[in-house]
Amino acid sequence: MNKSFSKILMLVVLVLAVLGAVLYAMTGIDMPSAAGPELDAAEIKLGVVVGRYVTYALLLLVVAIALALIFSLLNLVKKPALLKKALLGLAVLGVVLAVAYFMADGNAVYDASGNVFLGSEGSVSKWVGTFINYSMILIVVGAVLFIYDMIKNLIK
Repeated sequence: MNKSFSKILMLVVLVLAVLGAVLYAMTGIDMPSAAGPELDAAEIKLGVVVGRYVTYALLLLVVAIALALIFSLLNLVKKPALLKKALLGLAVLGVVLAVAYFMADGNAVYDASGNVFLGSEGSVSKWVGTFINYSMILIVVGAVLFIYDMIKNLIK
């Protein structure tokens, strides 16, 4: 990283930190001890301030996700070999999703009294089952690769 970019980045981080500290300080509003209309107004005011703080946190999350995606895509464009690996990985995930879809059933879900849950039949049930199977397949593959790597490092 060059010095000018580093300085700009530090300035942006400083501004975001100061804004976050101000919003955090605003959450420490003194609430009246007596019950009554004042308490309701204070609760409403506290809710608005906390709501702003949560909104700021969500905004930072969205900005972080956007920056990660932008820099990842730029890196893929700069290095075509990485693009090939990324597309291969997406293709493998697509195949795993297809396998999970064909493993899932679209049967309705029943409660304890034998009534069908509303909206649990057909495609909704099929996709829920698909993503449960998809998650299980990825967990098993991840666990196997983790154990393989651990054993490989123990042997070295």
